[in-house]
Amino acid sequence: MARRRWLGLVLTTIVAGALVPSAHAASHSPGESATELRQRLGDAEQALLLGEPAQARRLTDAARAEFSADVAARLPLPARRSLEQALADAQAGARRGDLLALTTARSRVETGLVAVGFKLALAATLRGDAAAAREWLLVRDFRPPTRLSRPGADATVANSELALGRSSRADAAHALRADLLDTYQARMRGALEAVGPAVSGGLPVTAAQAAATAAGLWPILATSFREQAGAGRAAAIERDLALLQRATRDDARRATALARSLEARLDGFRAVPLSASEQRRRASQVMTFTPLVGVEYGRGVSDGRVTRDFEIQEAITFLDGASGSFRDLEPQLLRRDAKGTQAVLALFDSLRVDLADAAAGTRVADPDAIRGRTGQLVDASKALFPDAWRKRDVSADFDLIASSLDRMQKAIEAGQYAIAEQARLEAYAFFELGPEQRLRGIAPELFTRAEGLFWYGSGSHDGLADLINSRGAPADITVTRDALDGAMREAEEAVGSGPKDRATIIANTAIIVFREGLEAVLILAALMASFKGVERRMRRPMWLGVMAALVASAVTWVVAQTVLTSLAGYGEKLSAVVSLVAIGMLLLILNWFFHKTYWTGHLASLHGKKRLAVGTGRMALAQVAALALLGFTSVYREGFETVLFMQALVLATDVWTVTLGVLAGLAGTVLVGIAVFNLERRLPYKKMLVLTGMMVTWVLVVMVGTTVSILQKVGWLEVTPISGLRLPYWSGLWLGTFPTWEGMLLQLSALVLVIGSYVLLEVLRARRRNRVRRTDEKALSPERELVS
Repeated sequence: MARRRWLGLVLTTIVAGALVPSAHAASHSPGESATELRQRLGDAEQALLLGEPAQARRLTDAARAEFSADVAARLPLPARRSLEQALADAQAGARRGDLLALTTARSRVETGLVAVGFKLALAATLRGDAAAAREWLLVRDFRPPTRLSRPGADATVANSELALGRSSRADAAHALRADLLDTYQARMRGALEAVGPAVSGGLPVTAAQAAATAAGLWPILATSFREQAGAGRAAAIERDLALLQRATRDDARRATALARSLEARLDGFRAVPLSASEQRRRASQVMTFTPLVGVEYGRGVSDGRVTRDFEIQEAITFLDGASGSFRDLEPQLLRRDAKGTQAVLALFDSLRVDLADAAAGTRVADPDAIRGRTGQLVDASKALFPDAWRKRDVSADFDLIASSLDRMQKAIEAGQYAIAEQARLEAYAFFELGPEQRLRGIAPELFTRAEGLFWYGSGSHDGLADLINSRGAPADITVTRDALDGAMREAEEAVGSGPKDRATIIANTAIIVFREGLEAVLILAALMASFKGVERRMRRPMWLGVMAALVASAVTWVVAQTVLTSLAGYGEKLSAVVSLVAIGMLLLILNWFFHKTYWTGHLASLHGKKRLAVGTGRMALAQVAALALLGFTSVYREGFETVLFMQALVLATDVWTVTLGVLAGLAGTVLVGIAVFNLERRLPYKKMLVLTGMMVTWVLVVMVGTTVSILQKVGWLEVTPISGLRLPYWSGLWLGTFPTWEGMLLQLSALVLVIGSYVLLEVLRARRRNRVRRTDEKALSPERELVS
């Protein structure tokens, strides 16, 4: 009996191969077989549309023969019979030339395949057979990704983890159910939403196909719905789905009403409720994407007309992303506040109409009105969301980064490098405002690698800024983009999972505090070292400024949760302004140093007068204020940056862990400060001035390089990377040196300015000494002659 069955399968396969030469042997995987069946039936439908009924019949016959030979034996009996019936109906429709019947049957086959694939993949996962589950996972659909979302691959990842022994059967099965049920629920909802427009547009075949798809997907979701809503409501859904299929053929008005009724009854249903982390992610996407709708719309509209169609499409994309995320949260929100949830959905619909009108050119809403409505949407969503959802989920930032980088690559492929650079800067802005600060403390080397790929290059990869500036080939830019995508995946995992090692966070925090504190110590030591003897009283205003800066830094830390959150977008801009002020002060300091040296050697009389003035105990108010401001600026610049970094780390770990790191960094800074101040006391005055001058010069050069980098990142200075130049991680951290022409030239200019000033003063001093010597010799000449 088995032998005869085997011969029958072989003969059937031969017949199928004769009918359609591309048909494969019975060694296909389930995924390949399902793809072949779908392709055959799709081609048959197209043949009928093109008026080729004979070709349609051949293709449907081949599809049924292929199913019998390659698929049927692998399926449970109920699924096999259902699919055989759908294929028979497809054959009958092709023979009659009935496009509607063929299309409906094709939808039944496709949904039947994904239904049985889901069932068998889940069963294999529950028994721990990862290999079999992987085969049946290939018989699935994917939720279409948007620019702001990524394809759902959780089931595939879970299967791989199960195969490697890193996941339990139950966890892998839960991930598979969540991924696939989410996909099929979205598909079913989309099918129901398509019925009304298809009916009103006079497209009965499309309407029938959508109804059949919704009915075919329902068995996959029915069990979950029955558990949540009860058997009676589940039976009513199933009954109305059958009525909907019939109504699309002969009662357009009833079909529309039934589709809307089914949509409404499924509004509060989610086949697999979102996990707590996914709920926070969706809520963060709503809060992040919604304001960008107004931003992009404003960029695309001017003087009551659309000036940049691309920006309107961007606004539509962000609106779809925000509303899609809100829809995912809708079941929970309806239970919290049904009226408020419906009001938010109405706002989304209103915005969608306005954007569609602008895209079509029929009506252009005022940008301020759109921004006002997006603000209203954000406020209304916040009011609906529980407290746990309001905490920012950084994963939304990674979605935006990926979206902007996609836009960059599309612009490059179109040869629009200016738009590509704008998109790159936009992606970096999302990186800066979201993951960057946390990565500085959690994974500083990963942060440096990602930043290098955005800008100047990292490892063997050129930076995107360099490539776009030089109008690099799209293939080269794709290579760097792939490397950056890898870095972003690592970053998302690092940020999302949080710190793995408490000791690492403490160490990284201590390094940041020590690094920032070291600059302040060197500046203060260099300044105060020159105040000797009576002039030591001039240190007091500087210490007052230092204490004020420490207090201001502490206050900044306290208000960081509120003020700095609202000013997050200006973080590096504020840092740039403070840095520019600090550079100006340092230039004044160095100029004062060299004049101090000049006075010491050659302007004894003026130096004596100054000493006499200081010795009287009087210091002008302006002098006190200047010295206090100098002390304040030197310390607060470092304190401000440290607070920004630490605040981000607190979000990733806890206050106590960060505090331990801060204390360790401060302890190191204090020890270095004590050593430096003790050292200057043992140095001769001249050598001390030279040493401190060198210290301040080094700090100036580092500060110039760092400030140039910040100015470039905020768009206040051009970026011209030095092609091919790669610098190690520590060069930017400790030397402020980055591979751009602007940074290196300005650092060199600062160094030349300082050294040049010193050399110039030395030359002037030598000339003055020579003049004094010649004058003295001339004055002594008559006396020498008399003596002789």
